[in-house]
Amino acid sequence: MRKLRYILFFLGISLLSPISAKQSQKPEIPSSYRVVKGDSWFGIARKFKISAETLAKLNGRTTTENLYERELLRIPKENEKVSISPESLIKEKPSYPLERKERVLKKFSELTYDPHKGIQLQRGTSSLVRASLPGKVVHLDYMDGYENFVVLEHPNGLYTVYGNLERIQVTEGQQVKSKDRLGILSKDKGLYFQVNKQKQSLNPERILENGI
Repeated sequence: MRKLRYILFFLGISLLSPISAKQSQKPEIPSSYRVVKGDSWFGIARKFKISAETLAKLNGRTTTENLYERELLRIPKENEKVSISPESLIKEKPSYPLERKERVLKKFSELTYDPHKGIQLQRGTSSLVRASLPGKVVHLDYMDGYENFVVLEHPNGLYTVYGNLERIQVTEGQQVKSKDRLGILSKDKGLYFQVNKQKQSLNPERILENGI
């Protein structure tokens, strides 16, 4: 049961039945908004009852940057309001989880018809998988589509997931530092990398933008 809980939590799989889903239906905030002439960060934020800083941060921007007509903005849901706005989500610069940067084959997406909770990197010359941030190994497992994977818990409330490993070289409960070895990639697959803040999946590319 513990393994199932971790898999569902980190990989975004739901076991809700049609009956329970129907009972919990309620009006939802639109997931996106198309900018029109005259819009501002603060005006849009007020319309959806969120802070302008939260809205800008969620879209990888700041409130000092200009909006563009017909630009599509992502609108945070209720459980994103608190976790997105603080600038202190990451206490230190994250490291790239491979020895070399590789092309992103599949990007992070929260589209309902094509969700992807992490990023899929190309299998290049990098085979060593490293911890992006210091933390604790909280789960090791195997799952079809992700092969062997490692879940790290970090002091700042983030979790990172490293999938498509051929060999895992850490143990549950082990403390690791940034850039410590976690394992070796499969020979025919690139790294699957996911970042979570509580139940919310964050865009790993944005997390790594300030990394080293």
